Order: sequence, then structure tokens, then C-alpha cells
Amino acid sequence: MRLLALTLALTSTLLGCEKLAGEPCEVSGDGFTRRDPCSQVCVDWAITCPDGREVTPDECAGLHCSVDEDCPEGLSCLQIDSVPANARCMRAEVCGG
Repeated sequence: MRLLALTLALTSTLLGCEKLAGEPCEVSGDGFTRRDPCSQVCVDWAITCPDGREVTPDECAGLHCSVDEDCPEGLSCLQIDSVPANARCMRAEVCGG
């Protein structure tokens, strides 16, 4: 999973993709052909909010984080998959925060 995240981030950087955390995004392709317009990663899958609701953000996530304080103002630290270490800064409004 880390290799996939690193590959996606490197591919985005090399392709000059510049969408930032909180911006809407749409990916194309799958696996190695996935094209992601975000500077980090486009979260286009369902995530579970701290209150248990599931949402599909379809927006760019920011850098890795452990707690909300790791994120810039207006962003919250949200777990985007089953691995807590993969949590990312995302708009606080994604989960109603």
C-alpha cells in the first residue's frame, strides 16, 4: 500500500498535477494506469468518519497526519483507509467538522 501511495505521489509530481487538499478531483484509469490530478492523492473511495458515517469525498487529500493539529487551518486529520498511519489532512467539512 505504501508503494502504491508513493507511486501515485511521484506520478502526480512528475506530471505537474497541482490540485491541493480540499479541491474536487476525478481520477481516470485503474492501478498503474490511474491518473490523479492531485498534488497528493484523490480520495475517490468511501471513508468512515469518526462518527461512523461513510462518505465518498471525491476530493484531494493533503499530507499524512496523526492528529488535527498536524493539518493546516480548515483541514482535519481523517483516516482514508484501514491503516491509521495513512490518515491524511482533508477539509473538515468532509465529515461535518
